[in-house]
Amino acid sequence: MTQRDVGTAAITLVGVYFALRVLSLYVALMVTPYLMSPDAFSSRDPLLAASISSTVGSLAIAIVCLAGAGRIAAVLFPLTPMPLTGSRRDLLVVGIALIGVWVAADGAVALLRAGGSYVYYSQQGLPPSSLERAWPQVMANVAALIGGGGLAFSAPRLAARLGTDGHREE
Repeated sequence: MTQRDVGTAAITLVGVYFALRVLSLYVALMVTPYLMSPDAFSSRDPLLAASISSTVGSLAIAIVCLAGAGRIAAVLFPLTPMPLTGSRRDLLVVGIALIGVWVAADGAVALLRAGGSYVYYSQQGLPPSSLERAWPQVMANVAALIGGGGLAFSAPRLAARLGTDGHREE
């Protein structure tokens, strides 16, 4: 087993998580008309844009992770053998990279949700000044996307710094 094998498995699990998220969002969207007045739920309702954009974003992340787990892992993880016990540094590399992938994916979905919300609010005729409070969250999502990607690609260097505590690893 190599770091790449563990990374591929974990990225696949991230894909499964986002696929289950899509399924739950889909079920929620399908059940909503039955829980509220049919007049309150219209396919032309711009509020659906926020929910649908989040679902589409989650679906895209799920497809990328499930279909491309091996290719993503090939970019992020070396073919370094990783015995079942694994060294602390090996576990840190995989863990840090996966946290980075997770944070970047979550930031991407949140940006799509924000885009859907923007469509909704602009169709409601709200003045642009009312959307100014949303900018800090949008910037936080952009930072999550960039920071998560940076964290994933710098995992080996960061793990090397964090994995040293004065003890030599075998």
